[in-house]
Amino acid sequence: MPVPPHAVLPPDADEETVCAAVAALDPGRRFGAAVDPVLLATHPLDRPEERLFHIGLTEANAPWFVACSGERSVRAWRAELRTRLAGEQPETAIGQTVAAVRAQAGPRRREPVVPVVLTVMPQGSGPRSGTGLAYSRDPETGEPGVSGSYRPAGTGRQLLTRGGESLASLVTREPWGAELAAVVGVAEERVGRPVRVEFVVDHGHPYVLAVRPARLTGAALLRSVADAGRAGRLSGPEALARVDTTTLSDALSPAVRLAGSPPAVTGIGVSPGVAAGVAVFSAADAVALREKGQDPVLVLRESRPEDLPGLLAASAVVTERGGRTSHAAVVARGLGRPCVTALAHSAVDAGRRTLRAGDGPVIADGDPVTVDGGAGAVHRGLRTPASGTRSDPEVTDAAAWLLTQADAVTGPGLRANADNAADARRGREAGAAGIGLCRIEHMFLGDRQPLLERVLLAAPGPESKEALHALGSWLREEFTRILAAMDGLPVTVRLLDPPRHEFLPDLAELTAQEAVARALGRPGPDPERLAVTRELGERNPMLGVRGVRLGLLMPDLTATQLRSLVAATDGLRRDGADPRPEVLVPMVSTPAEADAVRRILDGVLAAAGHAPDRPRIPLGVMIETPRSALLAGELAARADFLSLGTNDLTSLVWGLSRDDADRELLPRYIELGIVDDSPLERWDASGVGGLISSAITAARAVKPELSIGVCGEHASDPAAVRFLTAAGIDYLSCVPPQLPQARLARARAGLRVPGAPVPAGPDAHDGRDEG
Repeated sequence: MPVPPHAVLPPDADEETVCAAVAALDPGRRFGAAVDPVLLATHPLDRPEERLFHIGLTEANAPWFVACSGERSVRAWRAELRTRLAGEQPETAIGQTVAAVRAQAGPRRREPVVPVVLTVMPQGSGPRSGTGLAYSRDPETGEPGVSGSYRPAGTGRQLLTRGGESLASLVTREPWGAELAAVVGVAEERVGRPVRVEFVVDHGHPYVLAVRPARLTGAALLRSVADAGRAGRLSGPEALARVDTTTLSDALSPAVRLAGSPPAVTGIGVSPGVAAGVAVFSAADAVALREKGQDPVLVLRESRPEDLPGLLAASAVVTERGGRTSHAAVVARGLGRPCVTALAHSAVDAGRRTLRAGDGPVIADGDPVTVDGGAGAVHRGLRTPASGTRSDPEVTDAAAWLLTQADAVTGPGLRANADNAADARRGREAGAAGIGLCRIEHMFLGDRQPLLERVLLAAPGPESKEALHALGSWLREEFTRILAAMDGLPVTVRLLDPPRHEFLPDLAELTAQEAVARALGRPGPDPERLAVTRELGERNPMLGVRGVRLGLLMPDLTATQLRSLVAATDGLRRDGADPRPEVLVPMVSTPAEADAVRRILDGVLAAAGHAPDRPRIPLGVMIETPRSALLAGELAARADFLSLGTNDLTSLVWGLSRDDADRELLPRYIELGIVDDSPLERWDASGVGGLISSAITAARAVKPELSIGVCGEHASDPAAVRFLTAAGIDYLSCVPPQLPQARLARARAGLRVPGAPVPAGPDAHDGRDEG
């Protein structure tokens, strides 16, 4: 490589020896010249980090350097020379060189005297000169080829502070361009990864000052690793070790070009991606705007099941309240929509249709905004996603190659969380080998919400039977579509598990309507509807009548769900299909609850004509309450499989509200140093992990071959995947958009886990800065 000329001098070099070395290094006799001079640098042969620069800076040539680099820089150079030369600063260039050699090899150094290296410092400030920074790949997109910047007649400091010209076009037309391109290519080949080359052009000759691995991230890193793997320069395991799940997620999710302005509102990014559109403050407005062909960004205080049409219509979702496992977050991730929630110091005023961040500017109805669901930011105006993102076929191909390598590593199975046939198909296309969590309550979002509300409010008798019949008919159709989409693969259907308030009328709204009607002497809301809503209302519905508790208090509702599933299964089998349903019982705290549901299922199967010796539909228990984890052995004796629900389990182990903790408590705890990260986001190996490990051990002691899966949001978290893989789980299940990250996390865990103890901590940072 074309490096600056250098010579090695003995530690006792006299002035004659130094002059001879300088003459050989400087045939153009520019050293010490007043105009366009050459400077030298020295360092001990064994200590390059002690390099002394700017030797040859004298009163005669200082004005030339001031004109090129500025007076402040020249003053700093001279001050460093005086300090490093122990107060000496001979006014001749040769005198400075002799003093520098003696200072760096002389007796003041504690180490034994060693030879000194004398090196030319090429100047980028003269004619046909400049300073540059070259990359062997575009650091933003990963496109192969020389890129970077170059500042003609400029120094390195000027290049960094003032910028330069694009290097990609210069290398094709400058005389030194071909040599530089060849050097960059050789450097990448020798280093074995993309490189960053610092160089100087001095009078038309390029010199390499430093070669370092390029700090690539996101799409650039993914593409460079995939190219190296396809070219045979990296093995599959080596490629997987260089790309972590954050890199893959960044590569597949566009980032926002900020254009220098901070976000208007910040919160927690709970669903990655970038989308722009017009702010609206109701689900109905989002639907109306989408019908006009525009992109709405739905802004709500918090989302409810009846808001689903708006969530479906929106290009992005912003909610003032919520957390990583709130309604808006779960739905947005399932839809692949960017979502920001738990807004910091911000308030949504639905009446005025505004979003205000503290004393800052207001985002009003109709304002253009851009949502970055990865960064947790809402920007005013329409911003452009960065290049090298999901829409780039080169990045898509690179991700596909990497995931093919990941799938070659053995590990737990992968399933998708899917609540409709479309998501089931997307999950299957993304590599899922079944559905690990099909949430029945999600089938009743949006315009289907009244079906479930009617069942919850209906009086016993004909009204209840009619409501259950309507609900069951819809469920049978939906189960048929989902099972057909996953034909031949397991589909785990979780019985209803909604906090009841999400599917009941808004009690505060009904009460306000009643008060207004009474004051005006007008008819108010239906008194019976209001009375039942009050009766069913709970102060803490997340810990109230939900899951198996709702199912046992309303056994006809449980039987209707199971009857619909059995009917859909039998219908498909008659048509020659191979449906494989499984039933999952949520919020179990005592084995008697699982026994009760088993009896209901057995009754439904018997009524459908299933003989006792016929293979039955597997019945599993969800481990999501601390008590169920503590009783995992007893539950395993009754269950055909277990599923770890890490969302509720984490919340209950920590005693945190999933909808509120991320808004104030956990951010303040992080500021105070009480916790490092939100336990609702970062895997808790010592607490939740310890409880899960003991539960798995207890369950397998009773049934060694018992299938155990994970269906919480941690199923694609690298630290959780490593931990759970080592603990012996059989499958992971996550929403379809997160399946690529889960596939990569599973492979990276498989490469590390054998022979290692159950790990804890965040995903290792190995390779993101190394390109």
